[in-house]
Amino acid sequence: MLVHVEPCSLLTLWARSCPETTEMQGRIGGKKDREPEEDSDDRRRYRAWVAEKFSSLRAEDSWPREQENFLYGPVTLLLSRTCAKVRVVIGEEGSELPPGEGPPFSEIPGQAGQLGALFQLDDGTEQRPSTVVLQGPMGIGKTVLARKLMLDWARGRLCRDTFWYVFYFNLGDMDGTVERSMAELIASEWPGPPVPVPEILSRPQSLLFIVDGLEELRPFLDGPEAELCRDGAERRPLAGLFQGLLRRSLLPEACLLLVVRPSGWACLARWLGCPQLVEVLGLSKADCEGYFHRFFGDRASARAALAATRDNETLATLCRAPLVCWLICTGLKQRLEDGEDLRQGPLTATHLYVSYVTSLYRGRAPPNEAQLQALCRLAADRVLAHATSFDGSDLERLRLAAADLGPFLATHILLRRGPGYSFLHLTLQEFFAALYSGMEVTQSPSVAHTVQGLTTELGKYSGVDTSFLSLAVHFLFGLLNPECVRLLEAELGCRLSPRLRRDLLLWAAVFSGSTTPSLRALSLHHFFFSLYETQDSAFVTEAMDHFRDLHLVLWSKVDLLVSSYCLRHCRRLEKLVLHIQREVFHEDPDEELQASSPVEPGAQASDLTASRWKALYSVLSTNAALREMELSFSSMNDLCVKSLSEQLTHPDCPLQTLRVRQTAFVSFACGDFLLALIGHRHLVGLDLDLLLGDDGMKLLCEALRHPHCNFQYLRLKSCALTEACCPDLAGALACNQSLTHLNLGGNQLLDSGVHVLCGALSQPECHLQKLVLAGCGLTGGACQDLSAALTASRNLNLTCLCLAHNSLRDDGVKILSTALKLPECPLRRLTLWSCGLTAAGCQDLSAALLSSKNLTHLDLGENEVGDEGMKLLCAALGQPQCNLQALDVLVCFLTEACCQDLSDMLILNQSLRSLNLGYNALKDAGVKLLCDALRHPSCQLQRLGLERCQLNAACCQDLSSVLLCNPRLKSLDLAQNALWDEGVRLLCKALEQPECKLQILALWREAFSEDAQQMLKAAEESKPHLVITSDWYSHEPEEYGFSWWLET
Repeated sequence: MLVHVEPCSLLTLWARSCPETTEMQGRIGGKKDREPEEDSDDRRRYRAWVAEKFSSLRAEDSWPREQENFLYGPVTLLLSRTCAKVRVVIGEEGSELPPGEGPPFSEIPGQAGQLGALFQLDDGTEQRPSTVVLQGPMGIGKTVLARKLMLDWARGRLCRDTFWYVFYFNLGDMDGTVERSMAELIASEWPGPPVPVPEILSRPQSLLFIVDGLEELRPFLDGPEAELCRDGAERRPLAGLFQGLLRRSLLPEACLLLVVRPSGWACLARWLGCPQLVEVLGLSKADCEGYFHRFFGDRASARAALAATRDNETLATLCRAPLVCWLICTGLKQRLEDGEDLRQGPLTATHLYVSYVTSLYRGRAPPNEAQLQALCRLAADRVLAHATSFDGSDLERLRLAAADLGPFLATHILLRRGPGYSFLHLTLQEFFAALYSGMEVTQSPSVAHTVQGLTTELGKYSGVDTSFLSLAVHFLFGLLNPECVRLLEAELGCRLSPRLRRDLLLWAAVFSGSTTPSLRALSLHHFFFSLYETQDSAFVTEAMDHFRDLHLVLWSKVDLLVSSYCLRHCRRLEKLVLHIQREVFHEDPDEELQASSPVEPGAQASDLTASRWKALYSVLSTNAALREMELSFSSMNDLCVKSLSEQLTHPDCPLQTLRVRQTAFVSFACGDFLLALIGHRHLVGLDLDLLLGDDGMKLLCEALRHPHCNFQYLRLKSCALTEACCPDLAGALACNQSLTHLNLGGNQLLDSGVHVLCGALSQPECHLQKLVLAGCGLTGGACQDLSAALTASRNLNLTCLCLAHNSLRDDGVKILSTALKLPECPLRRLTLWSCGLTAAGCQDLSAALLSSKNLTHLDLGENEVGDEGMKLLCAALGQPQCNLQALDVLVCFLTEACCQDLSDMLILNQSLRSLNLGYNALKDAGVKLLCDALRHPSCQLQRLGLERCQLNAACCQDLSSVLLCNPRLKSLDLAQNALWDEGVRLLCKALEQPECKLQILALWREAFSEDAQQMLKAAEESKPHLVITSDWYSHEPEEYGFSWWLET
């Protein structure tokens, strides 16, 4: 059993963050535990009663046909520098942790190997944790571990001298509406009168309260904070009582052990400060494999069973819960005894649970239809209520009879828990809940409301707490499997409704149209596993027909298996994005076990992996609608690249755009991949961001020279290219008739490489229109070759050039400016972002702006233009012969001193439509001057960027007046300015007026109060054409956009 514990240094944070901690430190713990004291008669009596009570609960926790729940066996707690792990050790105590389970462990003095070590003194703080939170998914074994701690304490095995009294409160068994005091609560957990409450409460530092089932007390988590309870004799509802205990107003010196699910911890965190977090992860992989071998006895059966679970993430995850590990082993053993070959076809969780449940009634009378329906109805009711137990009142509410539960109590599907009942395990409750949603009911009321309830909830199971729903969803889909349908009807007489298939297909259609990409990306993982659970090709094909684009993240080889299964059933997919993580390429050292996978019996490990990659990429040849694919790798291997290359060369591959990116510095065996591109008739766009190198570029140039190459767009950003590749590339550019967009950014081509490329650019055979050379190590020396190529009369195609992030400086810009003045220069867009330009270079650019007939877009961002340089530019822009339509001077060190020049220019200029002044200290005074121009009827500006210009609410009155009188201004960026609520109020008042024609307003809504956000929402709703966004650039019109070079 693995348990992750946050570092003990969190106790130091607790001491710093909680003002009452200093006073409490001396009371909660000291440098060493107290000297043993002789038990009083009351303590001995209480210990004996607890030992008897929890021994009885231990018997209830025993598993059918198994002598002992092995959570009650040896449990080892090992601490490292960063975490603690609790493992269920099967066999002798003291077994060593297998390799790969974490960093080296240090011994725990005193109570090594015991759960009580969770309350051991920390060597650094010399304090004992006052609150420990034991968290983990439902069914993982948290409650049993807490009960084991109670039993071991009562028997004197742990914490006997640390805690005089330990009380276990299960809130799921309590009525939250009944008022009671802490004294009464303690008395309810005492063997009988008299109850020595004064003695117990007199030593709170010697008390440990174990609180389980906080999630069952919904008002406790969802209701408002109660007035703090400070007196142990004061009567309160449970919510108020336990809030006082957790918030340390009641018995602040006592220690707490809270047993919660992750969702419960999220709700409680606001009250607990910095507790010691203990995450129960369940059985480790080594423990699970060890238990399989112990359970089956013979090596062959154990390995066959392990292989059957390996390729199903649902089963592999379920096996982390000890009881479910036993249940799965039991089901697998039954199938082996029936003579089944576990390697024949994938084994699903639903099929295994169906086999397990039906096997329980072999040789005995099965439940009748009414009894099965009663059980399933109870399960569905509890799942939808997020509850795990039920009692007579639930039976009465659902009009069910206790006698109906008899067949399930006899087979241990149900267990008696005090006055109530619960399922043997949460997974069985989820299975029967799914069965209720799918079964056909002939005599009782319709179950359509439950089918609708579960299918409605489907869309929520990617949230924080999936413990009640995700597995039920998998089971619901798995019930479509024909073999499951046959078994249920033959063995239990349970007929499934034909509506189930229709309902799930309908939900798949709704899910595929989700407009929340992040939520859908999380849910797709579960959805694909649900589809895999069906093993019904016809259904999966119908479900996948609803998807036009998919974004998938593959985290493991199991994800690879499941995704390839679903993708090969796609027929209408148009866009596929795959992010493949490093773990997918991890080689399993146990190749024999991998080779015995049930998917492809007898295959060797490498052949098996190759078949999965082939299946994944087969979507390239089987889906005639697929036009766009993006692949992102954090690692790579030859099998993956070879399979991709084979499918790219398939004659039926319809792909038009391919993007391949590496997110880690790994080698890419690109030979087969690049050769596969040669002669590809449909591919028009290729975007590579990987370690291509000059050798790879040589192969790619072969593809470019091929007469059937139709590439129009080629992006080779940061592909480790050097000037050595430029002769091959120049030759390809001179003969390729289709390529119009080329991005070589992030490659060290240097001036010498660009000199070679310019020879091709000046040829009439070169059809290149957009060229990006950002960050290519260029200097002013390259500008002479570029200028010559731009002014060659034979080349009229190159209209967009990006030279960003190159040290051209003023000398280089002067050479480019000379070319811009010539009428034969075809450039319309020039990007000089971060090129070392100063005001001196602006003098040359100003002259070019007056002479150029073609230049319409100029990007000077992140250069030291300054107010002097802006004054020079404005002088040119104010002249009637200047044709510039868009100017970007983002981060150009401008101040309000240049705003009068900008204002005068905006009144005179009749061509400028877009001006981005973002990240300059214009302040309110500067914007006031700009507004004077914007209100002038001669101003033609349509887009104005003022992001992070140090504006305050004072400028909003001027901006509001502009919005009301300037119908031409369509887009305004005010993000990252301290406008405050008053500024928003002024803007919204103008936005709601019919005279305001603004279409795009950029603001960070989150920076304002809820009232201001509501005002913005109301303004947006009042104008259907108005969009208020935090990303101005995503709404950039193509005709005035500056980000073309980032997308090319």
